Amino acid sequence: MKKTSLSIVFSFAILFSIAQTNMVSEINRLNSFNEALASLRFLASDELMGRSTTRSEIHIAARYISEQFRSFGLKKVAGTENYFQRFEIRMISPSANGSLTIGNTVYHLGDDLLQIRGFGVQLTAPVVFAGFGSPADLSNLDVKGKIVVVNMGENDSTKVTGARRLTEAKQKLLQEKGALALVERYWQSASDWELPKHAYTSQHAQVAQDSLLPVFIVHDPSGDLPAAVKNATSGAISVTGNQVNAVKAENVMGWVEGTDPQLKGQFIVLSAHYDHIGVSSEPKMVDGKLDSIYNGARDNAIGTTAVINAARYFSQHPAKRSILFITFTGEEMGLLGSKYFAAHPAIALDKLVFNLNIDNGGVNDTSQINVIGLGRTSADHDLEKACLAYGLTLKGDPAPEMGLFDRSDNVSLAAKGIPAPSFGMGVKQVDESIMRYYHQLGDEIGNLDLRYVVKYMNSFILAAQYIADNPAQPHWMPGDKYEAAWKELYGKPNTPK
Repeated sequence: MKKTSLSIVFSFAILFSIAQTNMVSEINRLNSFNEALASLRFLASDELMGRSTTRSEIHIAARYISEQFRSFGLKKVAGTENYFQRFEIRMISPSANGSLTIGNTVYHLGDDLLQIRGFGVQLTAPVVFAGFGSPADLSNLDVKGKIVVVNMGENDSTKVTGARRLTEAKQKLLQEKGALALVERYWQSASDWELPKHAYTSQHAQVAQDSLLPVFIVHDPSGDLPAAVKNATSGAISVTGNQVNAVKAENVMGWVEGTDPQLKGQFIVLSAHYDHIGVSSEPKMVDGKLDSIYNGARDNAIGTTAVINAARYFSQHPAKRSILFITFTGEEMGLLGSKYFAAHPAIALDKLVFNLNIDNGGVNDTSQINVIGLGRTSADHDLEKACLAYGLTLKGDPAPEMGLFDRSDNVSLAAKGIPAPSFGMGVKQVDESIMRYYHQLGDEIGNLDLRYVVKYMNSFILAAQYIADNPAQPHWMPGDKYEAAWKELYGKPNTPK
């Protein structure tokens, strides 16, 4: 009996090994060295002028991606045109003239007051303090027709960078309840305040379809604001002189239908952002030549190329689940493309069961892959198998303190409940060898180990194959902060162990 069992196990192991060898061989054949790198060479070229979302060359990149999808025969998603999900971005040049007055206290725009949503505002209304602005804080509070002041984040230790991801949920809830404005109170260090201050006193972007409820941040290290609100009968907001310019934008997407009758109604999303940061106003010497173009090879022409290469492979070898390929715009301006897609999904979100995003800031260890979100979803085993097939070691987040998970497009879908790690090149530690290229003029294809890049991109495709073919629906691990959203999205009462 034991011999029979061992024989069966051994036979399955041999069959798996053969199947994996065949998949790897076919991925490598369709994405051989020069074929795999062709899109990277184009997207990271000087001719695209750094692929800034606000420059005309970004539309050349989008057209190139769409024509690649067309050449592979990808299906168009309903509601898109030529593989484009079109939307509008508003570029806002903030006013220097504005104030918030509560009682005898006046906060001045650009100093201790920032406007992060909305345009010109002239408003006098009752004012109310609502804790951290959570659903529990607002459940029994009348906010209709009022200016609502809340603490930033979700607790007293929240840093400003982490608190920003919660603002949109507060904004949406308050708009539904009829509030007139949201004022978030930030009370911690002046050094942390400099980050949003720099962002929102210079030109910044928001999606045109964003909620119209105006949102402000007040720096209140003295802690006087809550008491001022309680003692005031009303508050006044005055902002004039904003300048707004509309910019056309497009996410690019297509899909391949799955082969399994039971699983093809579910989609695995393979995503990357194709924008970068454009052209520097101050040319510098780079490798002996004067340069001003941020080519963005690592960030994120490689990721976009990997999605294109995956589309080439799966168009000829469909997986059991359907696969949706998306390249997002506007990531460098605040995840704008992925946020728009999450708010206006071209395919119902509950049909999207997993997102394998691919994004990079750099690489300094070509023996490994780093998955941001490793250990947080049920896909770890499939990811590890794919890495091992290419002789690569799977590692997790190299710098958890940097909050990388919440800084790429995967978080837009993760916040909706969709398991969504991000697949990155090998980073042993974030040091000078990474920062030398991250958002720098030197991020070019010529200083990359291209043989490693090809292995990395092909392992991404193999990982997608394993996840798409796995009969079990991917899920967040029990206790993850997005587990509750997963249960709600998919109607699951319990998370599998």
